[in-house]
Amino acid sequence: MSSTHTSEEAAAGSESTPAPKRGAATGVKIGIGIAVAACAVGAFIALKKPAATQAEPPRDVPHLDGKFIRYSAAFAQRSKIVFAPAESSSLSPTVSVTGTVEFDPELVAAIGARISGRVRRVVKFPGDPVTTGDILAEVESAELGQAQTAVMSSKAHAEAALANEKREDQLAEARVSSQRDAELAKATALAAKAELYAAEQRVRAFGGSASGEVGVLQLRSPLAGKVVESHVSRGQSVEPSFTAFRVADLRRVWIELDVFERELGHIHAGDIVEISPQTNATVVLAGKVAHVGEIIDVDTRSAPVRVVVENVDGALRPGQSVLAKISTKQEASAVLLLPRDAVTSVDGRPTVFVSHDETSVEPRAVTLGARDGTRVEITSGINAGEKVATSGVFALKSEIFR
Repeated sequence: MSSTHTSEEAAAGSESTPAPKRGAATGVKIGIGIAVAACAVGAFIALKKPAATQAEPPRDVPHLDGKFIRYSAAFAQRSKIVFAPAESSSLSPTVSVTGTVEFDPELVAAIGARISGRVRRVVKFPGDPVTTGDILAEVESAELGQAQTAVMSSKAHAEAALANEKREDQLAEARVSSQRDAELAKATALAAKAELYAAEQRVRAFGGSASGEVGVLQLRSPLAGKVVESHVSRGQSVEPSFTAFRVADLRRVWIELDVFERELGHIHAGDIVEISPQTNATVVLAGKVAHVGEIIDVDTRSAPVRVVVENVDGALRPGQSVLAKISTKQEASAVLLLPRDAVTSVDGRPTVFVSHDETSVEPRAVTLGARDGTRVEITSGINAGEKVATSGVFALKSEIFR
């Protein structure tokens, strides 16, 4: 009995203690796997993530420090900043301006028909050389024909009146007729002469000739030169106000300049001027100032200056733009001078950069005076001997005064 009870109890005890479940063990393994994978992904991301971006070094450019502009030695070398002292020297002002080539009014002529008509023939064309009196074209005109026939009629009346005057004078001397008849014949002859003169003058006013072909007007050149414009063709109708040709002698031309008020006082008639086409500065022609305008334009603050240039080789053409350098006759005087490249404009005022130490400058406004081709007078703002930037000026300005 005892042994049987014990074995039953053992069997009951074995049934009361549960065995471990397979599903729970599997779940634990999966959780561990997920944790390992997460660690691996984190490590991979950590390896791929770039290092923290380093701060970029500051730009090596000038900066304002109070009234000074400071920069590094490297910037000065890179921008080729060079200084030169302001020096007193003599200056003969040279005024440089632009201008336009114009015809010399004495050497240009506009030729028109003066009457209504039709172009019968064109003889000369643009570019053709002409001499004084050369025929340019022929125009048929009934009005001219009437005027020419009137001359013929008046001439016949005048000749008859003159013959009658002589006959009456002879009869009066022979006392065959009265003195009164002789005087009346003389008055008639004078009236006939006046009518003839008026008829001839009318033909000349039309540009014709009493001895030419009736009803044909010959357009002739009044001067020697070249045909520069032609506006007619055969069969074309023309009116008195119509300009058919323009003839010019281009061996001498005018240059019209506009000179600013501040420079006008240096220029006088007779000053020597060098003229060059803007398209070819190697061509230099000599001219002289012929006239300085008396009136200043209130809008441009400039006045016209006329220069006369001998243009024998035809290098200049009317309408062309040119560069003019006027060498004034003003006596040279000792003034404070700087190269033109040393002066720049800041807020509309002429400004220079004065050296303060090896790596800083002071922007200083100055007042300009006369100038020549390369230098400019400084009337106020700096003193003689002060060093001013003559190269690298644009680099200093562009980094500070944008």
